[in-house]
Amino acid sequence: MRARPLIAITTSELRRPEDFIARPQGEPPKLEVSLATLYPEAIERAGGVPVIIPLLRPDTIATLLDRVDGVCLPGGPDVQPSIYGEEPHPELGPTEPRVDAVELALVKAADRRRLPILGICRGMQILNVARGGTLHQHLPDVVGSRLAHRQPQHGSITTHRVETAPHSRLRATLGGPSLEVNSFHHQGVKTLGKNLVATAWAEDGAIEAVEDQNGRLVLGVQWHAEGLEAHGPLFEALISAAAGAEVADEPVAAAASQREPRRLASTRRSPRTGRMANQGRLAEAG
Repeated sequence: MRARPLIAITTSELRRPEDFIARPQGEPPKLEVSLATLYPEAIERAGGVPVIIPLLRPDTIATLLDRVDGVCLPGGPDVQPSIYGEEPHPELGPTEPRVDAVELALVKAADRRRLPILGICRGMQILNVARGGTLHQHLPDVVGSRLAHRQPQHGSITTHRVETAPHSRLRATLGGPSLEVNSFHHQGVKTLGKNLVATAWAEDGAIEAVEDQNGRLVLGVQWHAEGLEAHGPLFEALISAAAGAEVADEPVAAAASQREPRRLASTRRSPRTGRMANQGRLAEAG
């Protein structure tokens, strides 16, 4: 019987003592790491075993990743703009430099090991920044306010649509040509990081998904897929890649003017099972 893949998932938020109300007979307030239960639940439903990662020293991250099969980067606070060489915007929200440092080191170490990665909301943004990309610190300055990217409704409710790129891994996983998504962000991708291509866009042009163009599953979505039952296949794709399952791809010519990527076949060895996995590679034409 094959072991279920181990998926490292970070705790991307910190809760400080001043954020808590003391309760009778309760523990005294203290600094804590936080992660919504929806993430590990989604990983477990998809067939993986979540390994929740606290704040670690960079030298410990390497040891951790030698023992897991994939990485999930959850949502959380804004990314510190100094990381990608910008001054803070007046509308910049709370940031957590310690969390930024851990997740940036985690992405880089996962890339060196060619582990599959799924990034959700902030997770997509930290993936992009770790690859050398930049962010819009306040999307309304760029795309206007016609579309609400930070919805007041519950996360199980979808509030806008995104267009998906033909022949992308995203469309192959969730279907297309458009998807209903939720939305809880005000930052977004400005310039793409190394070997990343955009594969979904909101109606106002904001980038809503990115993928790696070099073969393995590295996928980021700007919405909170963990709260949408119909988007469970994203976590299933992560688990399949982590387990070394085979994925069939078809080479397709690209047309940049139509936002069409091309897909090429490549082969990757699963770090734990040793099986070979064919995974699609996306690249923008032009």
